[in-house]
Amino acid sequence: MRLVHLCLLLATATLVAADKSVVKTSPRADLKAQVAPGATLRFEFPELTVDRHGALAACHLKLPADYDAAKKYPLVVWLGGGEGGNQPGGSFLPAGDFVLVGLPYPKGANNPAQANMVGDYGKVWAYHRFMLDEIAKAIPNLDKSRSIIAGFSNGGHAIDGMLRLGGSPKLTDYFGVFIFADGGGTAYSSKGSLPNLAGKFAYACWGSEKGSNKPNTSQLPKALKSKGATVVGSEMAGVGHAFDASEHPKVAAWLEKVALAAPTKK
Repeated sequence: MRLVHLCLLLATATLVAADKSVVKTSPRADLKAQVAPGATLRFEFPELTVDRHGALAACHLKLPADYDAAKKYPLVVWLGGGEGGNQPGGSFLPAGDFVLVGLPYPKGANNPAQANMVGDYGKVWAYHRFMLDEIAKAIPNLDKSRSIIAGFSNGGHAIDGMLRLGGSPKLTDYFGVFIFADGGGTAYSSKGSLPNLAGKFAYACWGSEKGSNKPNTSQLPKALKSKGATVVGSEMAGVGHAFDASEHPKVAAWLEKVALAAPTKK
């Protein structure tokens, strides 16, 4: 009887453990059912470390008002400056239908020389790649060749740093367009070589005034072009460290007429 009782206890413990496992992954399990025109979805990632604000790893995603599961859409990832955030950004986009999402940075992953900046881009990419893969499970009709990753300040540094990582999958496997707003090109974000960027598009802009990242970001166009990317470099006159609103229409026009107008690979 004791043996039977012990077996029952073990079986119960196994079921409880399995049930906890199901509960742990359930925050994203029903997101696919919530996909609908104009919907805003919150993806939570309890299995990842908290973000740089100490909050649960999560991101918010906005679907187009006329979203159709039978069509393909570019994903637009926004990486904020400073400690980052998880809200979408798209004020620099042309008219059209896009899936918008904001991705946070993981706690830690600091630049050793400046703790308020990210610098361990391998950790940042592992964090973001996991999120991107989970997003694709809920929204499988994303057009990677026309997808955009854009970032201001720390966001630009992160894009530059993640581009230079070796291994696979790479940032270029997920995106065809890269936007650097007064970020990137620094000594700690430009370590390593840029990959082959043939068929990719990049827009780098920087402020002209004191406090901007001009000395670094202004070096990016030449470096990106040398790897085959179609590139625009733009100085924001009278602007310090900012992604000024006056630059947004320029980025939108470039996206519409150049980056998103180019034929995609089949």
